[in-house]
Amino acid sequence: MSDTLPSRALYALIAALMMALLPHLLTLPPWLALLIIAVPVWRASLVYRGKALPSRWLRYALMLALLALVFWQFRTLIGRSGGVAMLVSLIAIKLLETHGRRDAAVLTLLGYFASGAMFLVSQSFWMLLWALATAVALTTQLMAWQRRSDRFERDEAWRALRMLAEATPVILLLFLLFPRLSGPLWSMPEDRGGASSGLSDVMSPGSFTNLALDDSPAFRVSFDGEAPPVSTMYWRGPVFERFDGRNWQQLHDDTGVRPTAIAVGPTVRYSMLMEPNERSWLLALDLPVRWPERTRLTSRFQLVADAPLTQRRRVDIVSSPGWHAREPDAVLRRNLDLPASGNPKARALARQWQTLSAPARVDAAQQWLRAGRFSYSLTPPLLPGPDPVDDLLFTTREGFCEHYAGAFVFLMRAAGVPARVVGGYLGGERNAGGDYWLVRQADAHAWTEVWLDDRGWQRVDPTAAIAPNRINQGLAQSVTDAARLPGVLRNEAPWLKGLRQHWDATVFQWNRWVIGYDAQRQMQLLNRLGIDALASMAFIGWFAALVLTLLAGYAVMQRWRSRPPPRDAAMRSWLRFIAKLDRAGIAAYPGETPTALIQRATGALPGHRDALDAIARCYLAARYGEDHAALDELRTRVRTLRLSRAP
Repeated sequence: MSDTLPSRALYALIAALMMALLPHLLTLPPWLALLIIAVPVWRASLVYRGKALPSRWLRYALMLALLALVFWQFRTLIGRSGGVAMLVSLIAIKLLETHGRRDAAVLTLLGYFASGAMFLVSQSFWMLLWALATAVALTTQLMAWQRRSDRFERDEAWRALRMLAEATPVILLLFLLFPRLSGPLWSMPEDRGGASSGLSDVMSPGSFTNLALDDSPAFRVSFDGEAPPVSTMYWRGPVFERFDGRNWQQLHDDTGVRPTAIAVGPTVRYSMLMEPNERSWLLALDLPVRWPERTRLTSRFQLVADAPLTQRRRVDIVSSPGWHAREPDAVLRRNLDLPASGNPKARALARQWQTLSAPARVDAAQQWLRAGRFSYSLTPPLLPGPDPVDDLLFTTREGFCEHYAGAFVFLMRAAGVPARVVGGYLGGERNAGGDYWLVRQADAHAWTEVWLDDRGWQRVDPTAAIAPNRINQGLAQSVTDAARLPGVLRNEAPWLKGLRQHWDATVFQWNRWVIGYDAQRQMQLLNRLGIDALASMAFIGWFAALVLTLLAGYAVMQRWRSRPPPRDAAMRSWLRFIAKLDRAGIAAYPGETPTALIQRATGALPGHRDALDAIARCYLAARYGEDHAALDELRTRVRTLRLSRAP
């Protein structure tokens, strides 16, 4: 029989391969993706028109041209981007020399490999569903052309689904118990780093305003117990202490003297699922008192991981909402620094408060902001002049959180009160279905801290004096131009909000229990089973027991499948009739038809001719005519039949 692949089978192979390559093609530049797609389209057209395959030299030339274009685009043929682009190109070129079943088998294996490489593109729940659908498509077409048929049958797709279902217990076993590394299995140079999202280490006018238009998630939080009020959810990030006249910058943690912080009152326990942002900051409620390994608390009370967050990370934190701190005098002096000149009106205003006590100076500044008729806006006017604080406070009177936070710290320092700007996030959206809080990039916020000798650092949020709704009700209810916000942050239909929250809850659980299942969580699971280490007899015992259980389950399944098909009701009655004939001395021959058996039985038992003929008639009508009345009569006649011993 010819080894040439039928045309329909080849079309199915191309379609399944395109499913495997689609996620990778979407990450490539459009011009390169179109060039690669043109190759399988060309191969399908050659089959349709009955044309011969291109020559070997043409195939080599196309391969070299595609690889050259990939190298020109990515400057490499290895790594995640360049390597995947090269793989996709080679799979496409391979189609131009595919005509037999061996070539199709090789391409199918490459398709499986490309399906696994999908998770280099994304590890989302949708990508899992697409990878499973691709695996079913590849397996279905593989079984179809192995039958050497040009037709596809529905049973082949069901067989592929059944094979996937049978493999699921093994997948779960390996997922839960196979040793997980604390880092990625391999690391490419381009995987370390990239464009960061979210907060920056420099606060300039407009930095938080731009984040307010970004509805992407920053992190999700699950509280152990009742969540604190949303107005107290200040998620602490970078602290800005140096002011150059326009921008606020972080200072390196180089004081050499650690502050003393004392937690006061009850604590709050929570788990955070951080989105990758290419920074090492972990956002936490003030004041963190317990944090995960490979994390430290800086002298500004900011949690910092040992490495940037390049993938989602789950962290467990305990914070104390009430706390006092003692700072070295050098730190307090540093938080009084101002440029030598600039913003004379703000300096003059602050000098009016210098005769007051420190708490009174803070109250006076807040009262002045409340009475100043300031507005909270996503589109404040630019402040290009040499005195931006004066322009904001006395001319435009319109700004966003970073504008007012920076201006308030300027007033406090000018009044002789140590102060600094703190960046982070405020509040979040509670997902009732998933029982967690979603904090978006749009929730980014800037506030201030002032130093009071008897109480230490105290949070003061100038936004609360200007737009109090921002603290309690969110961003959409506080800005004057809420129409510029993303749709999910504005008032939306209840059914749409519920649908969005249910989907986000699904994504959260996927990221929490699947993507977030790391070495630490694996050890927590093993500890519950009494396993202290992977290289222990307890682990080997559990693993062996589970493997044996799976093998026993598969053996039972195979035995159940190989059982003979169940006999129908007519056949069961007929077998009881044959048993009665056997006791009467008339044994049925193998392969003997019911008519022949009855003829032989009536010859041996002529006195039962009518009863035997009636049983035969009822059996044939019930078995082959599906006559339910005949089936009932057959049961009755067989049950009441009494035969004498044949002579």
